[in-house]
Amino acid sequence: MWGNNYKGYTFTEMIIVLLCWSVLLSSIMPLHHRTSQQVQASLFIQQFQEDVLLIQQLTMQKHAYHMLLFEEETNEYKLYDAKNKENIFIRKLPDQWRIKMLTLKTVIQFNQRGMINQAGTMRIETPRTIYRITFPFGTSRVRIEKE
Repeated sequence: MWGNNYKGYTFTEMIIVLLCWSVLLSSIMPLHHRTSQQVQASLFIQQFQEDVLLIQQLTMQKHAYHMLLFEEETNEYKLYDAKNKENIFIRKLPDQWRIKMLTLKTVIQFNQRGMINQAGTMRIETPRTIYRITFPFGTSRVRIEKE
């Protein structure tokens, strides 16, 4: 009735195709993970730069009581308004990231002219990259370099 002329794939052919797909996918997944970590780092550093600009602008426009507070233990930083005694926001660093204060104090403040009160350096360590963050004297806000 059917004969020996089946039209279709054998079990062995299907296993070979599935094996090829699994090898291909297993080689792509680490690439995807690394790319997503790089994008996460890039977005976080960009957000940090914008937060520093925000504190500088708030200080120049409103009052000199705005500050960034870094907490190494909890791995976060806050934009704090000391005049109103409130946190404007709190940013938590991604998992496995660490803040290391080198010569920079844990509080960053700008004066009414937009210059940092105390210059210094800190590091943000990610699983793959270390960022050296420098707050220089003068009106420039921040310089971020990969180490």
